[in-house]
Amino acid sequence: MTMTDDDLRDLLARDASVVNGAGVTLADVDRRVRRIRRRRGAAGAVLAAGLAAAVMVATAPRTVTIAPDDGPGTAAAMAGPSLTPGVSYLAGQRVFLQKEIETGGRVLRFPYTSISESVNVQVDCREPSYVFVWLNGRLETQGVCGVQSDQVDHLISWIDESGRDLKGPNEVDVALVPVQRVAADRDPGAPIPALGEQEAERVVGETGEYRTRARVTIREAWVLAVAPTPINCDRDIVIRKPNGQEILSSACDRPSSPAE
Repeated sequence: MTMTDDDLRDLLARDASVVNGAGVTLADVDRRVRRIRRRRGAAGAVLAAGLAAAVMVATAPRTVTIAPDDGPGTAAAMAGPSLTPGVSYLAGQRVFLQKEIETGGRVLRFPYTSISESVNVQVDCREPSYVFVWLNGRLETQGVCGVQSDQVDHLISWIDESGRDLKGPNEVDVALVPVQRVAADRDPGAPIPALGEQEAERVVGETGEYRTRARVTIREAWVLAVAPTPINCDRDIVIRKPNGQEILSSACDRPSSPAE
């Protein structure tokens, strides 16, 4: 039976209407999607027949021969290119601390206890400000906050990606100063270079306390192990078994079996 995109949609629609039926499994959908992909690849090959020979060589499938003692697991591993693992960080919904800030020109300390490996610190300013954020005594991020001359409401949002395990007690320090204190002698709209630890402390100390309005929110953040990403996804791979059987597999997908 030939399966098309519309057929797959009808299949899913019928399954959704069945209350107690066996249902369509994820494996069913996976098999049908890969069949559609293979047919599209074949159609694309016909359309590309008139391209230059150099282009055809660059996109031709690569053949990989499997030794007789290689098993199915080895075949699957050889089907794709080498993989590069990555790491990503995600801010969660759990709030460890949320406080209103009413004083600028002063370093305010916010102790909190974390259950996550990382942390997300956000500062939302109701008045144009420049913000410094420290974590456990180290200056981590800084920048403009609130509605600036560009008419954009800037939000400071920083996630620790150092790899430290921040579970347990920690301290976040926040200081607000007027933007003019940091951007003095600079052209309006010109980018403000980041200040070092001592310079930031000097600017805050010389500003002196004043009334302002902002909010600091400290949330959980988690490190996520990203699924390895293929380095090359520009061509298919032909897996040739010792018995002469060949399996065409996408470099970005699992190898297909003849039964599928």
